[in-house]
Amino acid sequence: MESLFGPPSEPINISLFLETALSQENAELQEIFDAEVIDECSVSELRESLCNTWSNPTLSAHLIKDHDHMVSALHALNQKPLKATRKSYLPDPDTLPVEVTNLQKSLDAVSLNSFRLKTDANMFMRTPKNSDRNILQNVNSAALSGIIPADQEAAITISVYNRITWGPSYVTRSSQHVFVSSQTLRAVYESLICVSKNLPPEASMSGIETGCVICIERVAYGTVVNGDNYAAKLLQVLSKKNTSHFTIAPSTQEETSLRSLTLRINEPYWLFHHGNCEHFVVIDQIRLLHPQDPRSGYPLTLQITPPILDLCRACAKIPASWSVLGDSYIIRMAIPTLTNQVVESLEQYEDVISWINDTITPNDLDDSVIDLTDLDHEITQLLTTLDIAAEDTSAQLERIIDDVSRGIPRLAYDLHFMKDGASTLQNALVGVLQRSRDAVPKETSAALDNLHHLDTIKGRMEASREVLREAESWSTLEHEVTSLIIEKSYAKAAERLSEANKSMVVFQNTPEYDPRRTLMINLQNQLEAALSTALVSAINAQDSTACRDYYSIFSTIQRESEFRNYYYASRRSSIVSLWRKTPLVDCEPVPTDTEGEAVYGFADFLTKFYAQFISILNTERSSISSIFPDPSITLSQFISSTMTSLQPTVAQRLTSYSSHHGESALTYLISALRATEEFATGVEKVMEKIKYASSTPLSPLQSGLSSEKPQAHRRRSSRMSISLRPGQHRSSSSMVGIAKAVTDSVESMEWDQELFQPFLDFQTDYGSLERRSLEHALYEIISNDTRDKLQASDRPRLFRERAVDIFGVAENSMGRCNSFTYGYGAVGLVHALDGFFQSFFDMWTADIQTESFSPSPLVKNSISESEFSDLDYTARDWANIQLSLHLLSSARTVFDRLCSFETRLRAYLSQVATHFRLSLNDPSNFLIAATKGESQLLEQSTLNSSELHALLINVENDSTPRDPPFSASHRLHPQTATHSVEPLLVSARKALSVFAQACQISTIKTILSPLRNHLSGYSSSSAWLSSADPTQMTSSNDLRVPTFSLSHSETVQRLAEGLLNLPRLFEVYADDDALAFSLESLPYVEPEMLQSLTEQTSDTTGQQSHRRRSSYMKPNPIDAEVVSSAWLISLGHTFLEYFTTEILPSIPSLSIAGAAQLASDLEYLSNIVHALNVEHSALDKWKTYVSMDANDGVKALSESTPGSLDPVLERVAKLRGWR
Repeated sequence: MESLFGPPSEPINISLFLETALSQENAELQEIFDAEVIDECSVSELRESLCNTWSNPTLSAHLIKDHDHMVSALHALNQKPLKATRKSYLPDPDTLPVEVTNLQKSLDAVSLNSFRLKTDANMFMRTPKNSDRNILQNVNSAALSGIIPADQEAAITISVYNRITWGPSYVTRSSQHVFVSSQTLRAVYESLICVSKNLPPEASMSGIETGCVICIERVAYGTVVNGDNYAAKLLQVLSKKNTSHFTIAPSTQEETSLRSLTLRINEPYWLFHHGNCEHFVVIDQIRLLHPQDPRSGYPLTLQITPPILDLCRACAKIPASWSVLGDSYIIRMAIPTLTNQVVESLEQYEDVISWINDTITPNDLDDSVIDLTDLDHEITQLLTTLDIAAEDTSAQLERIIDDVSRGIPRLAYDLHFMKDGASTLQNALVGVLQRSRDAVPKETSAALDNLHHLDTIKGRMEASREVLREAESWSTLEHEVTSLIIEKSYAKAAERLSEANKSMVVFQNTPEYDPRRTLMINLQNQLEAALSTALVSAINAQDSTACRDYYSIFSTIQRESEFRNYYYASRRSSIVSLWRKTPLVDCEPVPTDTEGEAVYGFADFLTKFYAQFISILNTERSSISSIFPDPSITLSQFISSTMTSLQPTVAQRLTSYSSHHGESALTYLISALRATEEFATGVEKVMEKIKYASSTPLSPLQSGLSSEKPQAHRRRSSRMSISLRPGQHRSSSSMVGIAKAVTDSVESMEWDQELFQPFLDFQTDYGSLERRSLEHALYEIISNDTRDKLQASDRPRLFRERAVDIFGVAENSMGRCNSFTYGYGAVGLVHALDGFFQSFFDMWTADIQTESFSPSPLVKNSISESEFSDLDYTARDWANIQLSLHLLSSARTVFDRLCSFETRLRAYLSQVATHFRLSLNDPSNFLIAATKGESQLLEQSTLNSSELHALLINVENDSTPRDPPFSASHRLHPQTATHSVEPLLVSARKALSVFAQACQISTIKTILSPLRNHLSGYSSSSAWLSSADPTQMTSSNDLRVPTFSLSHSETVQRLAEGLLNLPRLFEVYADDDALAFSLESLPYVEPEMLQSLTEQTSDTTGQQSHRRRSSYMKPNPIDAEVVSSAWLISLGHTFLEYFTTEILPSIPSLSIAGAAQLASDLEYLSNIVHALNVEHSALDKWKTYVSMDANDGVKALSESTPGSLDPVLERVAKLRGWR
């Protein structure tokens, strides 16, 4: 948040600020100013000039156009335009008006260098944001506010920010207000502009007030609602998440004034209300009231950001109503269709108000029960649709203007040519007419004129007769229809209304159209009201003949959708009641008044619910086929309407069901999904039967109605998949049939998608559900362990046994992935398994590193004591070595099992990829999921991601070459060469490698423990402080006889013996495979060094391997000599690192004799480690620098720069006293 508002200021106590500010005299705020200063600072001339310029349309237009050209030129310097645009015509200076020329000259005469825009100004330009706009033209003041004394108040400017829906980590300013310090925190909340404060009151919550909490400096100021402090509820919620860092204020918002607070500028303070509506309050400014500030009307509203519609994120044009992930073509299809429908309906109205009322009013609801939220959604969608239509109209108009502008030059020539031709034709016609008049006698001409006049009279009389007939028909329409309704001749009344409706076109664009249309609607409503009771009775009695007759009547008066609503509502009442009234123990609290009723679990109830539902569908199959002309689509809409009318919804029940079962929710969700799939399979059989029944010859009624298409469901446009679209390459003659087949397929699949839509959120979250299930299984496995009381010798066995358990648990995860996501959750499965194995290995690694296991009793070692009696190892050391090697052996066994499991996992993923490819090549015969709708939902979900495609393609590439990739989008990409097999469980392998390294470090620590014990007193030896000169020896006659080099110390001799005995120690374990496991994780053993050792000792080239391959693939058997060499190198480097970093630097000082003795020791030790094939640069540096005399040491110091001084040289210099 700090990056959005800037760094906050220091805390400011408002009361202390007022006292300090009021106690100081401020001469700048005096109301009486010197007249000369006023004249000098006056800008009245500039103001008058600006007003005159902007009030002149010619001058203001010139300034705006000049500014736009300048900005366009600056943008053109830095970026290339995406498309060529028509440049506006700018006249030359000579053609400009005189007043514009004078204005331009006066502007050019300005000598300020910053007056004109420079090329660098482009870096400081941006398009205006929505928060920069203000819907207020003037400052808005409060209606009720008293006079405020100017010398006792502080003005506090506060901005309110809201989170952005498309980016919750960003905020945008919604409003800005000015308060005075005497106002309370309640005034801040009351001035807040928020949608949640304007929600319509619910009948069940009458008299209940909503609260508010404002958190300032970790103090929560709440309101008292129904006797409880609203801030206490906040702390109660935060305490459950262990994030409660707030305290409840001693006073409420109504009792807390701004004067009593300590605030910080640019610090966001949290405000939330109505449960989960949150805002951020930021202090922008704190100052004293100025004499020219308003004296009343606080709080003042300075700015309100215009609201942004919640638009679709795919098209950014219409409000979002449904989300179909992965299908970018749906919006392209839905937007033009919706826009065209709205425009066509608009053309049928003369009165805009009537059109708006009819458009936003649902057909299936009365005016008294319209939901305001739905009404607001309809209005928003209507406004956006009109905006789209306006944009389309503007674009078409622009294209027409361009076409006209290109044709104008040719048009002038054509007009001139037409004018000449018309003049010639006129002269010819005049001559012909004159000659014809002369040729026809006057009596004949008079007779022809009379005949023409009589024909005109006849035509007009016939037209008048038709109009009089229509008028007579409409004058008796209401009486006739009302009489037919009273006589219950509903079919005749419907036919009469249909005939009258056909004649409505005669009155189009006339004043009688609206009254006649209103009469038509009223009569249709009367007919529907008269039929409704009889219709409901016929539906309940399952009278197919009567229902078919009623459907014919409703179709005649264009009320098919109302008939379907009646039918669906009546037939689904029993199943909806069963869903609502059955108490469930694992979804919601069981009511106390259900003692005599049976209580079900959700899984059992779902089976019962679906069984009753399928029974109803089997019953309705014959009824629907005999009533509706489109039984498949009707049955699909019936299932969809039933599922959407369930309360609580299926998604809410599934959420409660998942929360009830907690960590093991995945298994129960799979059982619910399996029951739903079985129900879907049963529905498909019913749909297949109904299609066979509808393929028979239609009855006369159905044949007459089959051409009429039922009203589509509102969400149908968002359900169509791109895979169902007809290809663009088909001929136009077959497009009608293909479009009808596609539409029928989409409509009949609607029930399928509605059925599986509630599971989609859980399927997309499969990875986390699987991880929770695995972690729960791991907890159950280790919960019965008594590792704290377990003997150390039993640790390897327990590690292997628990590994068997977790691999058994992991085996079931592939089945769950296939059952719940049909392979689409493969990425989540791999991540869950990887994290699951990693957690298990990390747990055992932590035990080894902390040595939390209890010591085991000493066991008799299989190694002969006499054989290694010269070594300094105790029985405890031998036991620890054996334990570490057994753990390494167990790790090797677990690694083999992990490789085997990864092979099975790779085989499963390969099967998934094969199934996907088969489904892509033949989608009708190879479905991915149980039904087409479920397959389509999974295909359009976020599970079908590029990461999934990459995973499956890599798995296929690792195996034998196959057909092209299963994804059509990936067929366009060139195929890359096959690489080595990459591991799937990377983190698990890494964690197992860390476990092996911990065992190796423990072994190394135990082996080197005797050598470290020898060095316990080495740094404090008195030999380092000896004052004798080792290079000279004085005889009795004062002759200086040179001596030979010093011998090494006894401690170094013991170290050398211990190091030389290490190869003999590894000969005992030469046949132990544990030492050969994970050699690359040994300390100080680089992969290149290990490869070099392998190349030196290997007789075949098969031992050589790539570094990555040797790390991730099951290694081949390694020669025992290579294993011993690698361990000896690691032991040598570990020991020398300890010797050079801890022992040698701890020597207090070195005399000349001590330096000579140390150089002898280091020389001898260097020869010993070289025999073990160990090269250590730090040891060589110590040997070199200790062997230097004082002059060479000082010279080496002088040649080193301060920043590049060798730490070893610096330490030796301090020991030798060179600096």
